[in-house]
Amino acid sequence: MSKVYLVGPAGAGKTTRLAARLGQLIGSNVRPDRILVLVPQQAQAKIFRTELAQVKESRKGREARVARGEPTITTLYGLAQQHVSLFYPLIAERVGFADPQREPVLLNVEASQYFLDQIVTPRIADFEDLKLFRPRLLGQILDSMNKAAECGFPLDEIAARLTAAWSGEAQRVVSYRRVQEVAVAFREFCLRHSLLDFSLLVDTFARHLLQTQSYRDYIIAHYRHILADNVEENPPVMHDFVAEVMKTCDTAMLAEDDPGGYRLFLGADVDSARTLRVVCDEVVTLETSYIAPPEVIAFGNGLRRHFTPAPLQLLSPAPSEADPRNALGDAPGSAKYWTGMVNWVVNHINELVGQGAHAREIAVLAPYVEDVLRFELMERLRPAGIRVRTVRPSRPLYDHPIVRMLVTFTRLAHPEWAQFVAGSDLARALAVSIAGLDLTRAQLIADAAMRASLRRLMPLDDAALWQRVGMRFYEPYNMIQKRLTSNEESASPGAPTAPLDMYWQQLYTDVLSRQGFGLHEDLDGGLVIDKLIKSARGFREVFERSELADGVDIPREYIKTLGEDILAAQYAPEREPDIANDDAVLVMPAHTYLISNFTSRYQFWLDINSLGWYERVYQPLTHPYVLSRRWMTGRAWTEEDDHRSQQEMLGKLLSGLTYHCSGKIFVASSEFSISGQEEDGPLARAIQRVIGATRRANLT
Repeated sequence: MSKVYLVGPAGAGKTTRLAARLGQLIGSNVRPDRILVLVPQQAQAKIFRTELAQVKESRKGREARVARGEPTITTLYGLAQQHVSLFYPLIAERVGFADPQREPVLLNVEASQYFLDQIVTPRIADFEDLKLFRPRLLGQILDSMNKAAECGFPLDEIAARLTAAWSGEAQRVVSYRRVQEVAVAFREFCLRHSLLDFSLLVDTFARHLLQTQSYRDYIIAHYRHILADNVEENPPVMHDFVAEVMKTCDTAMLAEDDPGGYRLFLGADVDSARTLRVVCDEVVTLETSYIAPPEVIAFGNGLRRHFTPAPLQLLSPAPSEADPRNALGDAPGSAKYWTGMVNWVVNHINELVGQGAHAREIAVLAPYVEDVLRFELMERLRPAGIRVRTVRPSRPLYDHPIVRMLVTFTRLAHPEWAQFVAGSDLARALAVSIAGLDLTRAQLIADAAMRASLRRLMPLDDAALWQRVGMRFYEPYNMIQKRLTSNEESASPGAPTAPLDMYWQQLYTDVLSRQGFGLHEDLDGGLVIDKLIKSARGFREVFERSELADGVDIPREYIKTLGEDILAAQYAPEREPDIANDDAVLVMPAHTYLISNFTSRYQFWLDINSLGWYERVYQPLTHPYVLSRRWMTGRAWTEEDDHRSQQEMLGKLLSGLTYHCSGKIFVASSEFSISGQEEDGPLARAIQRVIGATRRANLT
């Protein structure tokens, strides 16, 4: 086998072929360490590692000589991290690091936002006209830097590219220049202190390491066989690397999903990926989907054609007899108010589970997932014993009640920080941490505690209070109070504060997870705490591995920054635990569902009247199309471009969702949104046009 490019829809067996090819290479005694497997996210690496483990198991006990070593199974980010670290002494001075002898420190998203904020804060007035929350401002600056790195152009071109495409008010051009100035200042800060944020890591890999002959010789010697899955979900720099490897490798197999490119906002470039077809010996098209039924494919194809009026050749046409109306589990549900729509969804989920479906086979998808949707579904499905799991990668950690509870307790355990704790915050913390304690009684306890002290949690021995609240809550409160006080008493004057990740781990293990406390047997709560601990640990380790820790109270700084929502904690779904086998209804944004590569038997599409399905998120300081390699520099971005791009992306999104559905789709809408606004988006009209249905379900 030579070099093959596979293209087809999701569920056509491309990843299966890639995994089988890995097994075939290992089975034929190819040196494993000469094999490179590239995936867009770590979750997909599990498939290849499972195949590798099975091959190894099958070869145990054989007399045949088995080649030693392990194949490299990684993402572009992982590969860049590994290779930049390996070749750092060779390229550090050329990149511009102030101290080439010092090993660089990798910054995660949270640490990057924190250090960027130190540069933005003195200049925050420069961006007042944009009316952006500071976390969004920081995120968009980092996004522009990341796109520059992924496409291979320097930071000092950001403003020119955005300006040339802009045709609105002149003040925006000034903002573009300021963004570039901040980006350059942050880059200089990283170079000065030997820090590698994502953009600098990728820029170093693409514009320096990949251009070095010694590195090219290294990849020629090491990678004789390459397998790359979902190349369309990767940025151009990855395609550059793959093209370089394919010049000299012995075999290659690449796979592209069509439709695909859902990670556009993360740098994915379908057109760039397709340039790899010309360096392959054969392009193999796989048309059959082994997941979606024909009628579901017909429904998705109809929607895609609706939003892509130009002639569209579909890779996987459904059989002519497939009726798209049969893709729906029921007639489209419509209610006047948002709560009626939720009732409709809950009733149908209860019915499906009652008929034998597992909760994990059901996904509830919407353009956005608000806390109120999660709460309503959890409360209304709980009586039937149906659990709900939400995935919202961009949700700030501090938004979660469990995180706020831990932050409140930590502030009370460190009165020397002089960080104000409101009585309402303490009441909510107690209600979350103590099982069965409602907010009204928690407020009574909090008021008594605040009267005793505004800076620390004091013992409360008032018998009348506990008789009113309930004696069963006395012991849990007492245990929390003693733990917070013991932390204060154990601290030596002037000594560094104990690491937060260790403190929270002990607080959770010794107190909050015990019987009588709110997190006892709460799997979801434990996962939230695990996220927070990992975030705090990563933040601490960045300081400890660099010279920036001098004079910084790291725990205090983390708590302060966390409370300001600067740490957006954008945990990608692949950083979540394995939730595919968790028997819970999955609730998440539709776009996140696709880029996470989930598949469900039943999908519920909510708020189909919402413009959120169609409109791109407002990002005035970055642009996924203009800051791409294929955009013609100097050309203005017009309303026609905007409309066409949104139509194309929505068509691909909807078609992609159908390829990830193995059963039925339920669609629901309400005349008035959750905020009381009347909406009339294009998706509802498109669905009615495709299925040719006019009847509406009566909802209450």
